[in-house]
This record gives sequence, structure tokens and C-alpha cells, in this order.
Amino acid sequence: MTSRRAIALYFILVLAAMTWVSWYASTAPTITSLAKYAEQVKNQEGINVIKGFETVCSEPWGLATMFDAYFGFLAFWLYTAWRERTVAARLGWLVALLLLGNFAIAAYALLCLKQSGDETDLGKVFFTRKAA
Repeated sequence: MTSRRAIALYFILVLAAMTWVSWYASTAPTITSLAKYAEQVKNQEGINVIKGFETVCSEPWGLATMFDAYFGFLAFWLYTAWRERTVAARLGWLVALLLLGNFAIAAYALLCLKQSGDETDLGKVFFTRKAA
């Protein structure tokens, strides 16, 4: 399978999954978990990252938002994987994107700008593959 075909299949998957999750969120009854959250705060249990993720994903539109965000992170990673030459760099950026999201995207863009020196052509800054 060519890279072009693999990318096309990925974006077909994104369209299908986003269509499904948006339809689901539009038709599913909203289950508000705010009462459960308020109870946890009142009992001083607090809420950590995992419980927060569970809370967001328990809501239909929260789930749709997670699909949207992570498909976007993976799409940006496809660009990053194309640009980076080593498997270690590709995997490192994948982990960073999945854990940090837009923080990692901003860091990657700033790193590209820093490494480009005085280059003013943004096409060369962002769309030139790194040397092997």
C-alpha cells in the first residue's frame, strides 16, 4: 500500500467516524454528570485526569469532542512522521501529541522555526523534510 493510499484511508476513516459520533451526539440523550462531579468535590474526593476523561466521555458531545481532538492530533502526527526521519523521533512526537495535544503542536512549530534559522520562506520552514 502506498503512503498516499494509506493517508486517504485514514481520512476516510476520520470522515466516517466523525459522521457517526456527531450523529450519535445529536440523537443521544444528554446525561449530565455534573451532579456526580459536584458530589466528588463536596466529599473532597476531587477529580483527576482519568476521572475527568471519564466525565467528558460520558457526555455524547464530550465524546464527539474527544474524537475530533484526537483525530486532529493524529493528522498532525502524520505530517510530523513525514518530516522526521528517525523512528525514535516519530514515536516520541506521537506520545507527546497524544498526551499533550496542542501544547506539543505549538512546541513542534516553535522548534521548526528555531531550527530554520533566518529562513523567511515558511514553505521551506515547514514543508522540507529533515535530512537523514
